[in-house]
Amino acid sequence: MIRDIKGFWIYDSRGDPTILVKVVTDSGTFEGSSPAGKSRSNYEAYTLDVKTSLKILEKIKHNFIGLTEEDFGIMDEMVVEMAGKGFQKIGSHLGVALTSALFKASTFGNPYKHFDEVRFPYPIVNVVGGGKHGGGTDIQEFHLIPTKAETFRDAIETCLEGMKRIKTVLISKGKFVGKNDENALISDLNEEKTLDIITEIAEDLEARIGIDMAASSLYNKTKNRYIYEKMGKEVLPEQQMEAVKELVETWKVYYVEDPFHENDFENFSELLKWNSKILVCGDDLYSTNLDRLKRGFRYGSCNSIIIKPNQAGTIGLAMNVAEHARRRDYKVVISHRSGETNDPIIADLALGLGHFIKTGVWGGERLAKMNRLLELWDSMEYPRMANLRI
Repeated sequence: MIRDIKGFWIYDSRGDPTILVKVVTDSGTFEGSSPAGKSRSNYEAYTLDVKTSLKILEKIKHNFIGLTEEDFGIMDEMVVEMAGKGFQKIGSHLGVALTSALFKASTFGNPYKHFDEVRFPYPIVNVVGGGKHGGGTDIQEFHLIPTKAETFRDAIETCLEGMKRIKTVLISKGKFVGKNDENALISDLNEEKTLDIITEIAEDLEARIGIDMAASSLYNKTKNRYIYEKMGKEVLPEQQMEAVKELVETWKVYYVEDPFHENDFENFSELLKWNSKILVCGDDLYSTNLDRLKRGFRYGSCNSIIIKPNQAGTIGLAMNVAEHARRRDYKVVISHRSGETNDPIIADLALGLGHFIKTGVWGGERLAKMNRLLELWDSMEYPRMANLRI
């Protein structure tokens, strides 16, 4: 039974305010916190400031005290009902932190309860950054994806080795600048030179390459052009398509996230028709929103989706979107945000819903997710990796 709920003002990995919620039950205390993104779509759940969120928690927590903690689905629906349209009444910070704590309480810290089958996700690790997260490129993220790893520990070790090698190469060229918001490496090299370095290392490690173009951040609606400020060029949508194809062909890119702006369902679809063997992934396109996902189904826009609980507003809403995507054979990517906390909830979700987990391998707030999965891997008798057949 839930005995009490407490809220606290904390800070995320960028030093921005967020909230921590603790749910006290007869079985123990379970906590959840909410991350925040810098690259946000127009379709994410509304966010309120921390002070307001904590006041709201004090007003609503009596609705949960006395309930059985195992009834997570009912309690998540209660939060959604209280939230109002777009989460404007309680905000996504409170929605995610509270339902993260309730999810853990409902499983007594064991995530297997909510899933019919558990398989471990492959990491999509942001090794070099750019765009809004900081770095020398307009492309926001460059990834290593160890799809041939036979164990989760092998997968993490491949990514750690890749990060170390990339840093060594950047230092040798005098191009290493530091790390960005997501603890990815940054340099002043352009896209092509960055991809050359990552490709050589990825091939040696038998890993694959991914990119997040975060194209909504590049798109100027008034001009109907993608503005590459660091490259000093502007391209029309049809030129953007050719540029993406060239990246895929030249560097054998396996995973392409948000190659077009958040309302361009048609071009996502055209890219997938051009090459159905790559993962065309929607983040801003879908914003962990079921109505947006259903629209993508109609267009045939993607074969992969990013799931970020704070885009949806609660853990339960995010799980529902992921389950709908899986039923349509989408590959599901459970993802961190640039402003992260140490809450490992996305690791638990990835175990039952994700083919991939997208986070870093440097920085405590990123490794909290990876270490959680390593703990679960070592605790299972016969752990298995996810099925990646496209």
